[in-house]
Amino acid sequence: MSEQIVYNHAAVGGLSGDIATQAAQLMEIHDDVLHITQSLAEFFQGHGATAFFEAQQQMLHGLQDMIQTVSLHGHTVNTVHDNAINTDNQIGGFFL
Repeated sequence: MSEQIVYNHAAVGGLSGDIATQAAQLMEIHDDVLHITQSLAEFFQGHGATAFFEAQQQMLHGLQDMIQTVSLHGHTVNTVHDNAINTDNQIGGFFL
């Protein structure tokens, strides 16, 4: 039984970092859209404006939910990765 399980910790760690970067990029987009939407308020009024701003708020809320989901996914990948490393380091003691 000379076969070993080999984990590519660098790839998993990189994935976790990439996910965190994507969440940060999405947050920048959210903040930009929010700022632009707020800056339109003085130029856009009436019933159409009310419907537009309500739709924008709903879209921004959905985007914020997605950002939280992506961020949580990155955190989960990182936690599982850390747990895999710890388990891998400790498992050898079971066979002594």
